[in-house]
Amino acid sequence: MTIIQSADLPIEVYHQSVPAWLSKTSLRDFIDHGASWFYKAYIGKSIKRNVPDGVEQGSALDCLLTEGKSAFAARYVIKTDDYDGRTAAGKAWRLENENKQHLTAKDFAILGDAADAVRLDPVWKDLEKASAQITVRRSSESLGLGLQSRPDFLALDRGAIYWDLKKTRDLDLFGKHAINLGYHLQAAVARWCLAGEGITMGPAYLVAVEWEHGARCRVYEIPEWAIDDGERQMRSAASDIADRMKRGDWTNSPMPVSPLDIPDWMRRKMESSNN
Repeated sequence: MTIIQSADLPIEVYHQSVPAWLSKTSLRDFIDHGASWFYKAYIGKSIKRNVPDGVEQGSALDCLLTEGKSAFAARYVIKTDDYDGRTAAGKAWRLENENKQHLTAKDFAILGDAADAVRLDPVWKDLEKASAQITVRRSSESLGLGLQSRPDFLALDRGAIYWDLKKTRDLDLFGKHAINLGYHLQAAVARWCLAGEGITMGPAYLVAVEWEHGARCRVYEIPEWAIDDGERQMRSAASDIADRMKRGDWTNSPMPVSPLDIPDWMRRKMESSNN
């Protein structure tokens, strides 16, 4: 296993290391979109991954809380409401900030509330003591490749406690959808990588922050059974990817044929019309 500090592996390089190192995102893409799409996105690089709505705001929050104000200022800039890229001033502004990520004035205002919500929560005392943006990696001959995970905070001096920041539109619904979003898979990869060095990962937490003015923060613990299921998914997907890389076969696996789920009222209407 390898433990890499954030300064030695910028987040952009971390994401570009697929497929040499698989992460939660690339594993989920393989599981959700199939082998052919995975090949085009990560190996052939002939298509670009769509960035889901809200990812930019979540990344900005991660940067501010894990890397600090200086790193945030170097990476982000506010795009004012009166920005017009057709004017000379707008074109000059765009050229000056072409290497930065743009936040709207509204998002920037909410960002302050979201960051304060985390800092005012009791969990912040633990996060301040933990290491931020550490990458853990582990190669496996049995799986045929390497895996990596980059939790927002990891306390290696306290039994490898895991925390990951998550932006959500609705804090009250977050707990119901977290597993569907694959957050347990990310924790499973981290646990598996740490185990390669004989480190037993302790509790794994998600620090969910509601993206709105007057943002709220709530901490959720990922159940052990969910992390176990995430590791099962990880092993299955990683083995399949490694096997396909050896064979050069990126055709999609056949999907099971399912009957149409027709409501009873529609079925009765269709039957009566045929009589």
